[in-house]
Amino acid sequence: MARFTGLCLDLFVLAQQQPHDVVGTERGRVWEDAVAERLAQRGIPVESVPGGYRVLGFMSLSGLAHQVDSTLACSDAIVLAEWKAYRGALPKNELLRFKAATDDYFMAFGAAGVSRPVFRVFGGIGEASRELRRYAALHGIALIEHDRWPLPILVSSECIWPGNRAGGPSVQERKALAWAVRPMQRVICPHPSGGFLLPRPPSLARVDSVLGLHECWSDKLWDDIDFELGDPERVLPPRRRQPTAA
Repeated sequence: MARFTGLCLDLFVLAQQQPHDVVGTERGRVWEDAVAERLAQRGIPVESVPGGYRVLGFMSLSGLAHQVDSTLACSDAIVLAEWKAYRGALPKNELLRFKAATDDYFMAFGAAGVSRPVFRVFGGIGEASRELRRYAALHGIALIEHDRWPLPILVSSECIWPGNRAGGPSVQERKALAWAVRPMQRVICPHPSGGFLLPRPPSLARVDSVLGLHECWSDKLWDDIDFELGDPERVLPPRRRQPTAA
């Protein structure tokens, strides 16, 4: 069974491979079909699909019937995921809705003591603004974007970095980056009383420093991939998209 980091890598690679000539609702169907096929190939169990309104067998705490695209079982995590086929900017309202819906579900089952960490993954083939990335980091949500390497991959010591020319982030840098993609048990912390605690949020300066670190190591990894692009052993995106003019 795939690990959480491997899932994020698969999704990121898929985002690079999506055709640019598909538009409208067809683009969404192509993207969702590609994700479904990859999950099946990797043997990742999927509990819920579009149209389902339960997560791990639980209705939401409020009773509202939220839709979450997929609930996935990795070997080291449960993943609540939302697939988006927007090109260009990922929409703010979609992330806000996803965060609220997954909060509502987690507060129904989180205190029951889930054995694995519960992560949230949002995104696809588009790009996130800095403000959207701040919001995702504050709530521990892993973003999948077209051009920026997902945080779980940069934090991992086993997926990409061994033998890499850049060497990978230091222990302290990994710790800082990992804060921005943390399990829901550390975002909405279950309390023995049956309630939940919300940790004090960090300063905006700390959040922006993590985002800067993310950009730095994503660029370093891209540079190394450009250097070793001909290596057939690397399961990586085939090319880096050139940045568009502002």
